[in-house]
Amino acid sequence: MLVGPWYRWLQPGIPAAGRFSRPIFQKYAASDFVSRFLEEPQRSLIYRDEDFVHEVRANGASVYSLSKKSYVKAQPELRKLFLDVHSRFYLVACELHCDAPGFPSVKREAVCEAGFVIRRRIVRVAPEARQELAEVQRQIAAARARIAKLRGASSFGGRLGRSFNGVCQDKLAKLQEEVKAGQRRLKELRRAEQIRYALEGWVPSQKSADLGAWRAIETEPQIVTEAILPLYPLIPAESDTHHSAHKRSIWFGVVPTSGAATDEGGQPRFDERSVYQVHCFVRRHNPACPKTSARSDCKGELVWSTPTERYQLAAHFDLEGTSNRTVTVQLPDLNALEAQADSLRPGQAAGVRMVSPPGSSLDFKVDGDNTPTLADPKRPRGGASICFFAIPLITIVAMFVLQLFLPIVVSLFQLWFLLLLKFCIPPAFSIDAGLAAAMELEGPELDIEASVQAKIDAQGVLNIGGHTISSVEEFKELLKSKFDEKGDHLHPEVRQGLIDAFGDDLNALGKLALDMATDFSADAPPGLREALEEPDPATAAVKGRLPSVTDKLVYYQRVEPPNL
Repeated sequence: MLVGPWYRWLQPGIPAAGRFSRPIFQKYAASDFVSRFLEEPQRSLIYRDEDFVHEVRANGASVYSLSKKSYVKAQPELRKLFLDVHSRFYLVACELHCDAPGFPSVKREAVCEAGFVIRRRIVRVAPEARQELAEVQRQIAAARARIAKLRGASSFGGRLGRSFNGVCQDKLAKLQEEVKAGQRRLKELRRAEQIRYALEGWVPSQKSADLGAWRAIETEPQIVTEAILPLYPLIPAESDTHHSAHKRSIWFGVVPTSGAATDEGGQPRFDERSVYQVHCFVRRHNPACPKTSARSDCKGELVWSTPTERYQLAAHFDLEGTSNRTVTVQLPDLNALEAQADSLRPGQAAGVRMVSPPGSSLDFKVDGDNTPTLADPKRPRGGASICFFAIPLITIVAMFVLQLFLPIVVSLFQLWFLLLLKFCIPPAFSIDAGLAAAMELEGPELDIEASVQAKIDAQGVLNIGGHTISSVEEFKELLKSKFDEKGDHLHPEVRQGLIDAFGDDLNALGKLALDMATDFSADAPPGLREALEEPDPATAAVKGRLPSVTDKLVYYQRVEPPNL
């Protein structure tokens, strides 16, 4: 049986709970997620409300909202997988057991092939039922929209008296009954096979690996014609008895959220509208047949898992996804550009070269009222040309166009909710780079030497890691002798001695960490590293008022296997 990993069972490690589990998706926020999984498979991100598919509904909750729509979880709930550009990555993990008393693990040597396929679930509607189905869906959507408005009115008018609330409750009950009636009709159509669910797999084309098509397939075929993605065994070190995969047969694979494959009509394999599931399989190895790298080499039995939970892919411009990776566009300094442009020859500062083929140059002329218009359409287009543009010039014009047309678009099309997508905070303080460079000329070692000398003057001698220091020169010699061969790490006793001696002088300790390349991140006391990292004054106020992307990074706690 190919089930979910033991640490995600309803009762972790209990065989009775494992028999009814299925492969799981594990979410990560870093591109080195495979290495992290190999190190500790249990450590993955906890799913939040944003990790479910939401749908748009009418909003009647607040009269002060800029939007008449609300974003709520879809019914039934669907998992949402973000894209790579959203800085989210996913693995599918499963575990192989023998369907026998005690639910023992199967040795990896008993498997000669492992993989998984991605299938999509679609709904097929009989032609004679399409009109009725559209009408039922419209009625359900309209009833839900009225329910949302009624609930908003009920909460807003709660102080108007019991009679008002009573009327709202009666109408609410009738609307809810309309929704239930529509759902009952959908079930009747499904029982009459007017609505059918179909399972499709992606079958690659023989013409090209990047071409294929979704085809109807069997649920658990013994001959796989679909595109197969590999499952890899998680093999911990024999000596690492604390590893979560110790004496277990855990397999994992990378779940793709994008790809270059399309059908012959150019439609991509993956989109944000379809519902997908992952089906994992392993092939039982025939001991009489030697293992090879080819698939289906021994013709052994394929063992299929229960499909994973259903999921959809996030849209490319999903706001929750794009907020995971903020893109910073630094606008040009106009004063610096003016000074630089005056000292450079024409074309020297060009960062972009635009080449216009013959007959493709766009010529403009200006009317008497200074209105730019296209040239005479009967006149042939301009000849070939090569223009050089500096990147700051393009950035300035693009920012000007954005600032100019944003209020026009919002007002013209009544898109007031777009104002919620803009948020500006002026920096509270900025320090001149020249001043920072001038301060650095004094040399960071002066602060360290002064701090060491002050400690010696105050205490007579300075004890660091069991070593007695009576001068600055002895202090430097101690540091040189206690670094490792690479010069990266200081001896733990000396490091702790420095922390004890300079814990109240963070400036000196911070300078020491920078100058001597001392690594305090491994075993420094809690809070010390944060104290050494002084915030940038130019961005401290902004960061204090903006949400941090690390707020979403909450990991599962490690669970220990039960002693059975």
